[in-house]
Amino acid sequence: MVTTNPPHPSPRNQWVVSYTQSDVDTIREQIEQNEAAKRRWLFLALMIAVGALIGVIILVSSSYALYSKSESDKRRLSDENAALKTAGDQCQQQLKAATVAQERETQARAEAQSRLGTLLPAVLRSSASEADTAAFAHMVSSLPYSRVEVEQKPPDKLFRNWRYKSDSAMEIYTLVGGFVDGKWVIHSNLVARK
Repeated sequence: MVTTNPPHPSPRNQWVVSYTQSDVDTIREQIEQNEAAKRRWLFLALMIAVGALIGVIILVSSSYALYSKSESDKRRLSDENAALKTAGDQCQQQLKAATVAQERETQARAEAQSRLGTLLPAVLRSSASEADTAAFAHMVSSLPYSRVEVEQKPPDKLFRNWRYKSDSAMEIYTLVGGFVDGKWVIHSNLVARK
């Protein structure tokens, strides 16, 4: 690069710069190198941006897959929970019905035991009426194993058929006695229903 004073001084007293062809070529090479470096940096930035974009797409798609799976699991668990609640409610209703039936049976059994407790002495003394003895046969038939144990030998006239009139029909019971394991036992069997 050559700096010269102009042959004629300018009125402002300025310097003039003139370039040779080699200076121009050198400047052009520097500009081309700078532009090539800019292009390399831009290409590198573009590759980083594309890589980041691909990473974001992969992350978003995997997040969506996880979200979809969790929603599916949530729906499945919700359905299972609803089914379990329904089954639990049904079991609760069945348990309640069974408890009510058991309470009724227990109450009926307690009443029968109480009535049996009042009828048994009268039956064993042969002072019970035929209706009471038939009711006794009916009650003994409804007991577990259809039998009752007594301490003394029952009267022989007790062991025959007895007619018991229920609400819907006439039932005939037969009373049978015996001595088992050191105790007298009275069995009652339903033989006919009319």
